[in-house]
Amino acid sequence: MVDAEKGSVGISKEVVTAIAGIAVSEVDGIANLRSDDSIFRRGEGMKRYVDTEVEGENVKVTVRITAVYGTPIHKVAKQVQTRVKTEIERMTGLKVSAVNVDVQKLVEPNAPRPEEAEGE
Repeated sequence: MVDAEKGSVGISKEVVTAIAGIAVSEVDGIANLRSDDSIFRRGEGMKRYVDTEVEGENVKVTVRITAVYGTPIHKVAKQVQTRVKTEIERMTGLKVSAVNVDVQKLVEPNAPRPEEAEGE
């Protein structure tokens, strides 16, 4: 909550979560955790991959990602941390105390989706 001369401004946890999810989706080398999606899911579906804790002016974010095989995982994770922190702080004025990245899966690039393989 930000106090102002004429009142106050509150930023919901859902907004912070959405900002983090969009920031993650813009990092190269990330796929979605679900096999039927080719990119990190945006919108309501990304809430299962992004957790945020907002306490006063501080934010802590945990992101679960799938990395694309061949991309350096440590670089992708660092880019996620930097991008999420930068975007949340820029758009909300809140301070990000931590961005935890949990790489849960590794997928091959351009792997055919199950429904594509059946149609051949």
